[in-house]
Amino acid sequence: MRQGALVETGGTLLAEAGTGTGKTLAYLIPAILSRQRVLVSTGTKNLQEQIFFKDLPALQEALGVPFTATLMKGRSNYLCLHRLDHYREQSFEGFDGAVFLPIIQEWAKGTTTGDRAELRDLPEEVPLWRELAATAETCLGTDCPRYGDCFVTLMRQRAAASDVVIVNHHLLCADAAVRHGDFGEVIPSCPTLVVDEAHQLEDVATNFFGYGVSNHRVDELVRDAAHALKSGGPEGPPLHTPKSVNSWR
Repeated sequence: MRQGALVETGGTLLAEAGTGTGKTLAYLIPAILSRQRVLVSTGTKNLQEQIFFKDLPALQEALGVPFTATLMKGRSNYLCLHRLDHYREQSFEGFDGAVFLPIIQEWAKGTTTGDRAELRDLPEEVPLWRELAATAETCLGTDCPRYGDCFVTLMRQRAAASDVVIVNHHLLCADAAVRHGDFGEVIPSCPTLVVDEAHQLEDVATNFFGYGVSNHRVDELVRDAAHALKSGGPEGPPLHTPKSVNSWR
């Protein structure tokens, strides 16, 4: 099998086939049999969950080969236990606090993943979840009193020990963006990468690594520059305002 050879020896394969032809099984089977860790990136969360909850269990039974797998999503998909503890100590006013907070609290007692996808009755855009999600902006890191049982921490530990790691393109690009920064990688190192729904990767990568220019952004930049010139800026008295700046206003 050509894909199996690529997993063993390295290289690049581009493949296209119609819906329902078995592309997912075609790369999962040689990846699993190679006994090397493989990273699978999908364009949608739906395909992520299909692979994890449907395809991999079916292959585990059919192949008779033991392997482990981890589903990784962005931080905002996971509950922050520390923030939940914080909200337990105060009353969250309004409909969300009365209806959804008790549901989340009860679910938190039994979930092993903290993935909000398990909460089928929780609306997608409920404001309460934004207050309880494990976002990077609110994360305390190792200083957090719940760091040891943090769902994001546990997810990363499982991924580091798994044979198959399933992410989406947004997380793949986010990881690539921080690998050379101060925070280090999120996704564990994998010798084999499979990009499913690859036609969606270009747009996601453009959003992460590209630069956008529009009339509105240029206009804002010119207004900021004109304001800095008129106020003198940090270096002293203002310079004359260029005609080009006035023409944009």
